[in-house]
Amino acid sequence: MSVYAPSAPAAAQPSAAEAVTVGLVSGETRLGLLERFSPDLGELALELGGRVREYMPVATIAYIGFQRAPDEPPGLPEPGAELYKIHVTGGAMFPVYARPDPKTSGFRAVPRQAESPFREFYFFGHGVRRREKDEPIGTMLVQTGAVHPDALEHAIVAQRTERSVPIGRILVEQLAATEGDVARAMSQQKQRDRRIGELLVEQGVVTPQAIEAAVAEQQRRKGKRLGEVLLELGVVTEQTLTRTLAKKFDLKFVDLDELPLNLMAAREIPKEIIQRYGILPIDKTAKGLVVATSDPLALEGLDHVRFATNRRVEEVLVTQSALKRKIDELCGTAQEAPDAPEGRELEVILKRLADAPQEFGGEASEDVTGVDDPSDSAIVSLVNQIIAEAYRRGASDIHIEPNGREEATLVRFRIDGECVACKEIPGQHRNAVVARIKIMARLDIAERRKPQDGKIRFRLSDRQIELRVATIPTVNGNEDVVMRLLAASKPLPLSELALSTRNQTELERIIQQPYGLILCVGPTGSGKTTTLHSALGAINTVDTKIWTAEDPVEITQPGLRQVQVNARIGFTFAQAMRAFLRADPDVIMVGEMRDQETASTAIEASLTGHLVFSTLHTNSAPETVTRLLDMGLDPFSFADALLGVLAQRLARRLCKQCRERTAGTREDLETLGAVYGTRFQMWRAKGCEVCNGTGYKGRVGLHELLVADDRIKQAILRKASVDELRQLAREQGMKTLAQDGAAKAIAGITDLKQVLSVCVR
Repeated sequence: MSVYAPSAPAAAQPSAAEAVTVGLVSGETRLGLLERFSPDLGELALELGGRVREYMPVATIAYIGFQRAPDEPPGLPEPGAELYKIHVTGGAMFPVYARPDPKTSGFRAVPRQAESPFREFYFFGHGVRRREKDEPIGTMLVQTGAVHPDALEHAIVAQRTERSVPIGRILVEQLAATEGDVARAMSQQKQRDRRIGELLVEQGVVTPQAIEAAVAEQQRRKGKRLGEVLLELGVVTEQTLTRTLAKKFDLKFVDLDELPLNLMAAREIPKEIIQRYGILPIDKTAKGLVVATSDPLALEGLDHVRFATNRRVEEVLVTQSALKRKIDELCGTAQEAPDAPEGRELEVILKRLADAPQEFGGEASEDVTGVDDPSDSAIVSLVNQIIAEAYRRGASDIHIEPNGREEATLVRFRIDGECVACKEIPGQHRNAVVARIKIMARLDIAERRKPQDGKIRFRLSDRQIELRVATIPTVNGNEDVVMRLLAASKPLPLSELALSTRNQTELERIIQQPYGLILCVGPTGSGKTTTLHSALGAINTVDTKIWTAEDPVEITQPGLRQVQVNARIGFTFAQAMRAFLRADPDVIMVGEMRDQETASTAIEASLTGHLVFSTLHTNSAPETVTRLLDMGLDPFSFADALLGVLAQRLARRLCKQCRERTAGTREDLETLGAVYGTRFQMWRAKGCEVCNGTGYKGRVGLHELLVADDRIKQAILRKASVDELRQLAREQGMKTLAQDGAAKAIAGITDLKQVLSVCVR
């Protein structure tokens, strides 16, 4: 804040300045004149008197109270406003009528008391500690249908002239309500100001007798809260109690055990504050920090977070045990236990590394290897637990990202296509972790100057998984590792691939053909292998001999003869296919057409009475045709062999628990109209406990299926352009990837943002 006084008074000018009280987030107040106010201003100029002005950044202001003139009537609330008790930073509380909107940076409010010196308030979101609902008797009467809203408004006006008369009495005198109506509303008003025990009884969680016993015990144990006593007596569970408190204080409940911690958010606050006040930043948003607490009345800690970060704080309520466990894990105070549950072992190992950094070799000199002793048991256990946790959480990839000795090494998982922070490893152990992974993948641990590729076969308690490993040298002598999890799993039925009716019908038809070539195309990670195995599963019968050549084998099926190719020993896809042709196949699946030799062999197989499936990395179905022709394939053979090309992408699926309809922005609707040809109702991601606040849960396939009919085959023979092939395919009924995605966005399966992130318009 800065203050200045002009050297000479300016000529008197008519002023529209308003007398205000400005409440600061520090708890101090300022009285003065405010010439101009807008919630969008970054700074306010307050005239303190004597033409001295104080310039205050909005980030330092909790609220502004606009003072009433002596003869000015009180302000009237906005339509739909409710009564709140607004607790601001610094400890003040104001009973007001308001309509707080969490999507805005602040909100307007009108004092409840007619005798208030203020006409209205403006509360900044970052200055509000708590919004506590509190409904007056008049509102109760309206809600019960005993009084019309117009009658209530007249009564409020009358009450301002007779401030000592209760509003209920005025309503009775005006014949707007009966004595019985007022008595019932007063009873309901008292119930709305519920204690935690009353809430639990209303929800049927406990009996009144149990509450009476707990209250007696509470009186005996002075200083104990009723909720704590109920927990100790075993009357309620911790989660039930916390959910009830969240309802009482109008807060969101979050299950910390199901929510991945955003380590970037946790770094915003010193660990001393986190431990002292029992609060934990769990996520960062565009508006500020999301902070978890188990005590809705512990406001001092939230103030410290606001002051330390100078950011808006969104509070969520969590169980005390989960919060303590997460704080212990973050701050390194967790105690190692012999019976640590699954998923906790990783924190225990990291605690050991943090407590004894030299026990496992320390930081070696930067020689050619530059690693700690990779045989250390803690490093071995650490890598094992990272892989196990990634599998448990359904990750597709593990990213190990060293940042030098002084900074922690970040471990991130890719889950449902999005990277999320998982854990941090002390920087001095980064080389040992990388060396251990190299040993598991049979790579050269002394080679740190160039990328290496390898594989790991990892045994879990109930199954074996395979990981594809890539190491890449990065700046400052670091070496990143990316591991893709290739967990053997079962194929999905075709009906569960989210194919449109036309695409599913046509695909089921062409896979029943006795011979020909079927291709599934798209970028890496778009689900091509899953789709091909679903197609194979649909025709996998005892009278059909199916051979597959894959690298690696990700999905296993009984009845299929599956082969792992190995380019290092010269066993390629083309060689595997030539071997299959001598082994009496009916159906052949080759993992990828990487070269002209493999593609030619596949076409040769399809023309000699075999049904051949394969994949290719192309952007769309029509482009696949031109790509293969450019590789040098014979157009006549290719046109004769081709049955169809299925292009696909994976988009994030909307969470079914919290998705909601939206009118959509003008740009969204125009885009949807351009892609799909018309406008429809849209959906948007909201966020809830089930989807960890992201609004998305799982992924869904987007498809376009080109079926090779006579017109398409004629176009292939004359090497038609991509545009001509696309137009012919659309005339036969093909929907493009973007159109299929738009249809799924309209149906509420995904949203337009996700569709456009994986498809070209």
